[in-house]
Amino acid sequence: MNILLAVLAAAFAAFCVWLIVRIVNRRERWAKWMLATMLLLPVLYVTSFGPACWISSRLQPSGTIVSTVYSPVIRVWVEGPLTIQELMSRYVQVGMPGHRVTIDGGYGVEFK
Repeated sequence: MNILLAVLAAAFAAFCVWLIVRIVNRRERWAKWMLATMLLLPVLYVTSFGPACWISSRLQPSGTIVSTVYSPVIRVWVEGPLTIQELMSRYVQVGMPGHRVTIDGGYGVEFK
């Protein structure tokens, strides 16, 4: 899994560099839009974690879908620095008053 993530990260970086070269050398408009999209997608992925947890806490308290789709975000939440852990905990609990989030050892999320 670690090798796959490293390869995907390298491919993403290479694609972004290729788009930058297209923008600088040929001034192509489609390349500008593609680069903006490629840089915005990871931001949207991370910021959609909170609303996904809010919805899942009401519709699927077991949290299996959130645990599967957002496993990289959950991993950063569990293994990251203390400030990241606190910010993520606050962000997740904003939209679900009265609910608690528990994370098991395999980084699965459950809403109670």
